[in-house]
Amino acid sequence: MNSIQWSVGGTLPPDDAGKPAIGLAGPVTGVHNGVLLVAGGANFPEGMPWDGGKKAYPKAGFVFRRESSGNLSLRSRFQLPQSIAYPAVCSAPKGVVAAGGENETGLLASVFLFSWEEDKGNVAITPLPNLPQPLTGAAAVVHGSTVYLAGGQSPAGTSDACYALDLDRPAAGWVVLPPLPQPASHAVLAVQSNGEHPCLYFIGGRKANEDGISDIHSSVYCLDLKAKTWSERSPLPFPLSAGTGTAYGASFILLFSGDKGEVFSESERLIAAINQETDTVRQTQLKAQRKALLEAHPGFSKEVLLYNTVTDAWTAKGTLPFDGQVTTSAVKWEDEVYIPSGEIHAGVRTPEIRRGKVDSPKFFSWLDYGVLIVYLLLMVGIGVWASSRQVSTNDYFKGGQRIPGWAAGLSIYSTQLSAITFMSIPAKTYATNWNYFFLQMTIILIIPIIARYFIPFFRRLDITSAYEYLEKRFDYAIRAIASLLFVFLQVGRLSIVLLLPSLALTLVTGVDVMLCILLMGLITIFYTMKGGIEAVIWTDVTQAIILLGGALVCVALMLFQIGQSPAEIWATLHQNQKLDIFDFRLTIKEPTLWVVLIGGIAINVISYGADQTVVQRYLTTKNEAAARKSLKLGAWMALPSALIFFSIGTLLYLFFRQFPEKANFSLQSQDAIFPWYIVSNLPPGVIGLLIAAIFAAAMSTLSSSMNSITTALTTDFYRKFNPHKTELAYLRLARWITLGVGIIGTGFALIMSQSGISSLWDQFNTILGLFTGGLGGLFVLGIFTRKANATGALAGILVSGVVQYFVKNFTDINLLMYAFTGLVSCVVFGYAFSLLFAGGKKQTDGLTIYSQPV
Repeated sequence: MNSIQWSVGGTLPPDDAGKPAIGLAGPVTGVHNGVLLVAGGANFPEGMPWDGGKKAYPKAGFVFRRESSGNLSLRSRFQLPQSIAYPAVCSAPKGVVAAGGENETGLLASVFLFSWEEDKGNVAITPLPNLPQPLTGAAAVVHGSTVYLAGGQSPAGTSDACYALDLDRPAAGWVVLPPLPQPASHAVLAVQSNGEHPCLYFIGGRKANEDGISDIHSSVYCLDLKAKTWSERSPLPFPLSAGTGTAYGASFILLFSGDKGEVFSESERLIAAINQETDTVRQTQLKAQRKALLEAHPGFSKEVLLYNTVTDAWTAKGTLPFDGQVTTSAVKWEDEVYIPSGEIHAGVRTPEIRRGKVDSPKFFSWLDYGVLIVYLLLMVGIGVWASSRQVSTNDYFKGGQRIPGWAAGLSIYSTQLSAITFMSIPAKTYATNWNYFFLQMTIILIIPIIARYFIPFFRRLDITSAYEYLEKRFDYAIRAIASLLFVFLQVGRLSIVLLLPSLALTLVTGVDVMLCILLMGLITIFYTMKGGIEAVIWTDVTQAIILLGGALVCVALMLFQIGQSPAEIWATLHQNQKLDIFDFRLTIKEPTLWVVLIGGIAINVISYGADQTVVQRYLTTKNEAAARKSLKLGAWMALPSALIFFSIGTLLYLFFRQFPEKANFSLQSQDAIFPWYIVSNLPPGVIGLLIAAIFAAAMSTLSSSMNSITTALTTDFYRKFNPHKTELAYLRLARWITLGVGIIGTGFALIMSQSGISSLWDQFNTILGLFTGGLGGLFVLGIFTRKANATGALAGILVSGVVQYFVKNFTDINLLMYAFTGLVSCVVFGYAFSLLFAGGKKQTDGLTIYSQPV
């Protein structure tokens, strides 16, 4: 699928005397502040070591600038404070870190930070705390501000040590982490997500033994940075040491070259035999044999390997078109890989800096474009049809209360299932398991609460905006605050819901991200502006059919492509805990069953009881019974929907585990895995259908948000202070507001389209819980208590915001609990402040569960 286009990106310059560079093994390498640094290392300028050549440790350093072509040009030179070769190196935000290594004096424990100062044209060299022990041939990587170092060769032998240094607090020194499961030097160390959180991956390497013969490892170990425990992963296809590698994309690691050990091990055996031999003639023969072996060195592995940290699978990704480089580092610079110098044969270095550019294929045919265009035209047609039925705000905001309950129910379902959910549920399940399944089931659990205690108020009080209830129960200030909070949240959500699927689609189809945003944004603006809530609901119905139909087609095709028996599928999933659904641990830090249930119930009470986008659907039906029907259908749709989308995630895991070569390792977001599967493994036409389903999921949420924002602004503000305008005036204003809101949302999405955003699933739930918990708490306060008053409600939502800030920034509570903490804190503090400031009693007849409206 992906390919890497290799070229020579640059060459080490001649020395000050004009002598051509011969290359370096074990140099200091890394990227900082827009330049590539290469310094130090070791070579044999006077001849091969078996011919008496002495290893040299130059101190020269070079600064390379990257041109627009991607090739490198020399920017400047510098000198190391001491000669350094074979250190552990990594590129950190503050500079390039070089830890340990060796030189003519022996092994080193010193650590330096090399920072490029562009304004001064200078490399600043800052000493850092020494390693706890001298180490050479260790491996290092940076995550955030922390440098992790593992393995290496110490004076006592091959090391199993693992250390960490926080560059923001270097004075604290190196922290000892759990040791490696086995000692090794010359390994590759990478930090990459395992699908949930970052982990260290220690790959291959070798261990020197007392008999002089090293073990070459194929083992792979993973250190969970959260749990601080090592685990063994799938081994390399063959033993490998001294190679280079780098994390790439959302969950992949690339390995380049390396020493498989055939010649190295034979050379060690000959050295051991020479040392044991007492016969000088035989010693001479063995030395000649070793010299011939090394002079005929075939070079190192040219293979490129790819590791998927989620599926724990290795696959070959082609070969290098040049001699493999070892004892150097692969430096990821934006989307390209640079491998500076290194050893290419025994004792031989290359002065070249090799450059690899990753190509990502795009799959989107004219047939797919045709299917997508037909879908978009259908949405436009529904908008035109519905526009002729809009003569008042009752039509525009409530659909004239002529919408069938089943249609309103499908609209509720479609609105709640955004494109973020469409992509991120499969992505989350692909990366983890079914722990989040019951989050979807909590929608069903809240049906009795919403149907019995919320819908009667919305229907019998004859309101248009949900927040009208809050004015009747408390006062206008609470209504206005709640309505504005809803509006701001929805405007922000508009941009995110529009941007994120566009970014994913751009990655996998090649369609320009701005074109995706404009297509979805402008067409949604058109039919929502023209047809009001009626157009929104009937397009939602169409979109629900498309997205569910497309998902079912995908499930069937994936099962066919995987081609495994049920027994084989079960064995793979069971062995890798991919079907785990219950987590009974008593913790609120992880998505345990209790967290999922408690957080999910709070999230859905807010969504189905306090969110205008859903409440408005209850108001479009002809009566209360139909409203309850819409709620039940919309909620119960969560069951088959969850089964389908969680199954897709599990099938994605099986597919990419069985066919690791089909993965796109350039995907920067895990959430693009489902769209990538769609465009790369389904036939033309079906691809268009599934991409249309992603468009549908996004547009249904967009249209609902736009119409509901318009409803809130028109009803809660303009009409409140201008009650004597004509219906036509209100209708015209509503259409202009819809247009304005749509333009703002689309505009912000376009502005943000160059920004990278992390996990969609987690971000979506964070936003929902962190900022809307207090909004749901206001409705719970009003409906379920007699003594809550406006002062208490205002204090409750304000204190809830403070509580949420504290929870988010000073606790490690799971994000699913944010909705619960927001809702409960608003209710508890709101009620307490109501008792504390119990002023004149407001009439609450027909406004609480103790006296429901008739």
